[in-house]
Amino acid sequence: MQLVKKSLIRLLILLTAGFIGATVPGCDVTGDRILDISFMMNEQEGYPRSDQLVIWLEKPDNTFVKTLYVSEYLSYGGYNDPEICPDWSSNTNWEEASEEEFDAVTAATPSIGPVHMEIPLTGDQVPKGEYIVYVEIHLTADYNELYSGGIRFSRKEESSLLEVSYKPERYHDATYDVLSDVRITVH
Repeated sequence: MQLVKKSLIRLLILLTAGFIGATVPGCDVTGDRILDISFMMNEQEGYPRSDQLVIWLEKPDNTFVKTLYVSEYLSYGGYNDPEICPDWSSNTNWEEASEEEFDAVTAATPSIGPVHMEIPLTGDQVPKGEYIVYVEIHLTADYNELYSGGIRFSRKEESSLLEVSYKPERYHDATYDVLSDVRITVH
């Protein structure tokens, strides 16, 4: 009987420790995590495209949190053009970005085809909680596509498929969206 009690106590301790210490691969106890963003950059013919792209996070109350990626032209002054990615440029103070932040998120515009980005985030940068991920791409003139979706940053893996809206409306020469299957996963 004594052996059964000891075995049950050990089993209970192991199970409890396992649940308390359980983490998702890629997410450590400090709250560090990876945000995976994937989409298909579709080819469009019939009009010149700029394909300036930006990705950022906001809280559900529309408080700007952090720029995660910005294409080079946009980062070097394109943000001053009110027609290019206006939702991002009106919510950020990009001209006040530190050199470290600028270098960390600025990169070339993705090529046509499948795109996959892995963005490491620390718990200090993005604490646990609810967020909205935005992906904005400029087509031409004042036409932009804005993809958005909510996601929870926690110790659990979570995915979301982003929905598109058109600014100011869908471009008349576009036969389909510039991006498709815009998916985010946090782990």
